[in-house]
Amino acid sequence: MLKLIRRNPSFMSAYKEYCQEFWDNNILWFRPTNPQNIDANWFERTADWYAKKEQGLVPGYAKGFHYWAVDDGRFIGEFQLRPDLDEDLMTGIGSIGYSVRITEWGKGYGKGILKQGLDIARDFGLDKVLLTINDDNIISSHICEMNGGILMDKITVENKDEGVHIMRRYWIYL
Repeated sequence: MLKLIRRNPSFMSAYKEYCQEFWDNNILWFRPTNPQNIDANWFERTADWYAKKEQGLVPGYAKGFHYWAVDDGRFIGEFQLRPDLDEDLMTGIGSIGYSVRITEWGKGYGKGILKQGLDIARDFGLDKVLLTINDDNIISSHICEMNGGILMDKITVENKDEGVHIMRRYWIYL
């Protein structure tokens, strides 16, 4: 059964495999941790950074909470919630991010991760969340819409990974 859990060192090697899949397939609209940076001490080495990020104490990063999606002991993907929506998030990464490892695409996991993530957002007391999705990522747009996403607009943005591109912005009211 799919569930979202807090980051857990027992899934570290599977997380590295997940990251490697994205880097190997040159997926630009989502860039997880560079797998070359994940070694035997990575989880412990980054624990303080993630704890500070949850408190909004990492300069240049929005306050954010990270969850890993697992199903029957297998690492499936991740979910991120950024509860304090500001202008940078409105035109950047939004208040929610979710991802499914490439080898698990097409199995319904994206819809499940987002659905459970919306429950987490409700638990945080949020009444709406913003998802920003590359216009070329039709599957993610469809998943968002299946979970109640309402297209607000499409804007032109630029970032280092994707260059200049069209981004869809969706509201999901909780």
